[in-house]
Amino acid sequence: AQTCPLTFVGDVKQFVVEQENGKNRRTVPAVERAMTAKEFYDYSSASSHTGFEKERVSNMFLFRDLNNPTHLSFFWTHGIDHPHGNQPEAEVDGLISGIPDGVTIAEMDDRSSEFDWTTTGKLGNINHQQHTSGTRSIGGDWWFKENTDGGAIEGLPTNLNWELKVETKFRFGINSWQFHFGDGSTEQEMDPSEPVYLRPVVTTVDTGVAPY
Repeated sequence: AQTCPLTFVGDVKQFVVEQENGKNRRTVPAVERAMTAKEFYDYSSASSHTGFEKERVSNMFLFRDLNNPTHLSFFWTHGIDHPHGNQPEAEVDGLISGIPDGVTIAEMDDRSSEFDWTTTGKLGNINHQQHTSGTRSIGGDWWFKENTDGGAIEGLPTNLNWELKVETKFRFGINSWQFHFGDGSTEQEMDPSEPVYLRPVVTTVDTGVAPY
């Protein structure tokens, strides 16, 4: 049979996260709370306060606002705020590409010089510009100590196909890259030397079977 186009039935609840050649592949739900992404990020004292922060750890997860279930966000935070932990001085570069139209920045931790749109395609290189067509990219250029850095984007569609590519380089002060799922009580350790790919689980018209 010919390959049929991807079709979404309702709003997607599950997402695939993996690295090259299916490495570290998991099917994960989003973290869900009855609040906005900005409220859950809880930015204060130059830090996020989601409850998932850890010393020397870079965390990623999807977030769904239960008051607006079709509103999906992606969070990426590094380190932990003092006095909840003892985060040493750290520097992290990042790049999120494949961002679909309609997505906006929900939180910059701490400012646009550290987390903003870019067209350079290079880790840690931010020029504050967006591509005028196709998918877009956001760069991260973070330096921090005794607090967190990171950011969140919101507006990922739950009824369309997309794939985020997340790349990082830990220069110092961060030793682990993790993807949280569900309520954040468990996580998948990722390899920071390879990109992470994130996409919704969808079905095909003819079989109804997830193609991934």
